[in-house]
Amino acid sequence: MDNMSANTISQTKRDPYELMAIFEQAEDLPTLPEVVMRVQKMAHDPKSNAKDIAGIIEDDPAIATKVLKVVNSVFYAPRHGTEITELQPAIARLGFLSVVNIALSTSVFGAFGRAKSPVFDRREFWKHSVCVGIVSAVLHDYCVNNVNQRLTRDMVHLAGIVHDMGKILFECYANPEFHKALESAVREDIPAIKEESRFVGMGHDEAGAWLAEKWGIDKAIHSVIRWHHDPMACPDEEHCGLVKLVHMADYICHNQGLGDSGNPSASYDHRVREELNLTPDKIADLMSVVEEEAEKSEILLSLSS
Repeated sequence: MDNMSANTISQTKRDPYELMAIFEQAEDLPTLPEVVMRVQKMAHDPKSNAKDIAGIIEDDPAIATKVLKVVNSVFYAPRHGTEITELQPAIARLGFLSVVNIALSTSVFGAFGRAKSPVFDRREFWKHSVCVGIVSAVLHDYCVNNVNQRLTRDMVHLAGIVHDMGKILFECYANPEFHKALESAVREDIPAIKEESRFVGMGHDEAGAWLAEKWGIDKAIHSVIRWHHDPMACPDEEHCGLVKLVHMADYICHNQGLGDSGNPSASYDHRVREELNLTPDKIADLMSVVEEEAEKSEILLSLSS
């Protein structure tokens, strides 16, 4: 099949299986870099160390640069003020899971080109994604006693960042249908995912789950991508806590105007809010923490620039 692009897909709704075939056969569909997959594997190996991971990352200048930028940012910078210029001490300071977070985020954000349109602004989309990551992590801190799943803050943060990655597929390979779906959702003031199913043939949650599986992304992250709009339907009980955190974080970001994912009408499942014991006062408190962390996350926001 010829190289696929937005222009090669018709204006009519596609059958989901046909759309998956288009994704599968697209010659320019990015793959998750070998470096990221090796870093993920190495980070979970108890025998590995910072030197081992540094030896992998140094082969990818983009990831190596991001790691050094993050470690020298306001949040991580050493008190003595000396800039860290080598990967091994940078990785030791950040921690393995933070490095996985940076590597995967860099790869996902860099996998597709940038574009700005009146329908879907990718810069605002990246900002929304980063903010959902921040809010998810803060929610985890506030609701840890109400989450029936052992999680690390880095895992929660990463899940929030990549939850909407299916929209990248739509933007690049089903662009006309995706934009029609977003425009219709605005006119009708309804959640965009409903119109995605009508115009594109599936929701970005399904498309994102397909890409996550193709890339071999962690099962917990895969569950978030697939079920973040319908957390109570998640069949993977061991990952439901993470899905629910991102579900609420996504809504909070929409409600607070933190970035723009293209969805004009966000909603949440009240059962999730009740399970997490999220009162209006608690949400107001955590937003002050979110604002503080967002100010320290310019390096993550720079992934969209």
